[in-house]
Amino acid sequence: MGAPMALITVALMAPPIAGAAGSIKIWPDQLIPTDPNTGDYWQSVHNAGNGNFHAPLKLPIGARITKVTYYHLGRSSEPSTFLNVYSKKMGAYAQPVGSGSSTDSTETNIPVEVVLFGDGIIKAGYRYYITVYSANEDSYFWGVKINYQA
Repeated sequence: MGAPMALITVALMAPPIAGAAGSIKIWPDQLIPTDPNTGDYWQSVHNAGNGNFHAPLKLPIGARITKVTYYHLGRSSEPSTFLNVYSKKMGAYAQPVGSGSSTDSTETNIPVEVVLFGDGIIKAGYRYYITVYSANEDSYFWGVKINYQA
């Protein structure tokens, strides 16, 4: 008889990725009209405009918002869109996390980079949301993408 053989099994596993990146998208039809009774705004799968809107952000606790980009298309002489990111603790005033705007009137769908304030870390016990404002019928909001690092 020969010498006994021992087999050694090595499991090759990828280590968990710390700080994995992610993103969420909010489409125009996912916005909530802030003043639904005004009747002047419009909203579709393609775009939203002529009003005020908001939407909650669902991000993992501890994640850090790294980039926010929204899409604007302006026509005619005075288009204007704004997007703000807020955090809010129950019973307290909302705090700005980021803000961006565009008055571009080239009839081209353009990305608008939102300027972020502070650390942008998602904290337990806070609510995070965006507000969108489209000034008139020549101001189109085409969606937003929020990038984060978990």
